[in-house]
Amino acid sequence: MKLERSYTSGHEVRADSSVTFTCSSDTDEWPWLVLPAQHPLVIQTQNFWTSVGATAALGTRDDSKWSALTWTDWTLGDPGAGQAARGVFSPSGDGDKLAFSTRLFDERDRLIAEINGKGVVFRTRNFEKWREGSKSTAKKGTLAPTDFEYAPRELLGLSNKEPPLIAPLSDIGGALATSALITKENGLMPGHPYFSGSGDHVNAPHLAELGRQTVNLLCKGAPFPISHAEMDMHRYIELGTPIAVVVDQTETHEATLAVSQLDRSCATITMRWSEV
Repeated sequence: MKLERSYTSGHEVRADSSVTFTCSSDTDEWPWLVLPAQHPLVIQTQNFWTSVGATAALGTRDDSKWSALTWTDWTLGDPGAGQAARGVFSPSGDGDKLAFSTRLFDERDRLIAEINGKGVVFRTRNFEKWREGSKSTAKKGTLAPTDFEYAPRELLGLSNKEPPLIAPLSDIGGALATSALITKENGLMPGHPYFSGSGDHVNAPHLAELGRQTVNLLCKGAPFPISHAEMDMHRYIELGTPIAVVVDQTETHEATLAVSQLDRSCATITMRWSEV
């Protein structure tokens, strides 16, 4: 999967195999940079692009193979920090098992966030052939965005350019729940101004935004910053098929979301937030 663009530049590989880099500020090339630096969509998109640039600099990236992020967490630093100007990528994985930590800083050297990730490289699997079965199964549940009831955008913290991804909250058997529908129309450019990706499946930035929108509903639309998040992703989620989300809010400012599709567990998202 060869990538022609690079969000980062000026890579320097240090003696401990960490990589320093500078970040682009071009909002035409990277439209999501108009969002706040602390926005989960921004953080997870940077998680992808910074690791792409750093592993290429290290010579450990194989663009002929597919890879998957299986776990990530991030913790915010200075809440007043602006968009990333530079960062440091530190790998710790081995072989086909990927692991890394990335720290991003703004132009005043304020820490924006520390992001950790784990993943896997599909070196011996025919990825495209393997994915055909899952996509075929998911087609039976495919819906168009017009056939899905989305929550009011004023409760989701969206601009007038961003389409909603999730339904209103409901009580199902005593459990708080919602659902989501992420399609190529509302989950990729040009229909969504900030999402990118392969178009093969729902990716980590989608899940980060799904989590943020769900927390926004829990807070009844009030503004808040996500201060910490963790996502454990153990099954691919398909575009165009509804996603079930069960919410467990045991703390005032923390919720864990159990994400499934076609009755199969796919991911767990935990988000912690603070009042403005």
